[in-house]
Amino acid sequence: MKWTFFLFFICLMAQGQKTDQDFDLTADSFYGVDDFEAIYYGTNDAFIKKKGKETQQFYDVQLGDLTEVDLINPLSILLFYKDTQTVVLLDNRLNEKQRISLNELTPSRIFEHARLAGERRLWLHDLDQNRLELYDYINNRTLISTAVLKDNVSQLLSDYNFCHVVSKNHIETYNSYGSKTSTIPFINGSLLDYDFEKLVLLKDHQVNVMRMDKEYRFRESEITTISISEKEVNSLYLKNGKLYIWTGKRVDVYTINLIKN
Repeated sequence: MKWTFFLFFICLMAQGQKTDQDFDLTADSFYGVDDFEAIYYGTNDAFIKKKGKETQQFYDVQLGDLTEVDLINPLSILLFYKDTQTVVLLDNRLNEKQRISLNELTPSRIFEHARLAGERRLWLHDLDQNRLELYDYINNRTLISTAVLKDNVSQLLSDYNFCHVVSKNHIETYNSYGSKTSTIPFINGSLLDYDFEKLVLLKDHQVNVMRMDKEYRFRESEITTISISEKEVNSLYLKNGKLYIWTGKRVDVYTINLIKN
């Protein structure tokens, strides 16, 4: 899912601070940064990892276009290829650990999104029935399946305990038991990302930061305005309190400090 925004005025409130960790990156896609500061991006259908001067890549022309990447576990990176309904798990050297052919599951169904859900489990979006599934790929069985989702799903954001289903007008949160814990409004066209109970949304020059409360519902923690003079913002990535904003040629890095309220 890709959008482009034009931001024209340079402004930064106290809760979000610019760092000196910006870096140049010209690529087709920016996927993020892991816990060890390695950078992941895509060029010419190749998935690339760069740390310092060392570069590794994974590429398989038979899989088609790379649809989604999940970096939550740098020792087991998920790549999803929708056209061939294939999930590939890579180790930290981008060697293939396991390949999962979703088109071999029974009953047969088409999946539109895939994310990691902890050891040996995946969050899957069943496009045919418009349901969210928690799938055990070692034992080849579906652990939970939610009720039918009301709207078309544009994106999944997840960690090991929760999956946030993004649609045109709202974001629904489900736990690992398949229960819906919250629903919040969403404006179609916003850029967003999630990292362990923190959610960021970029819309109209403004970054909204939300976090989960004790009832596993999102609540607004702060609003930080980050505007970049005459640049196109292609994607956001949130990791360990840092917000990475990719413009297509450069990644700007901000710290996001949550207000405790």
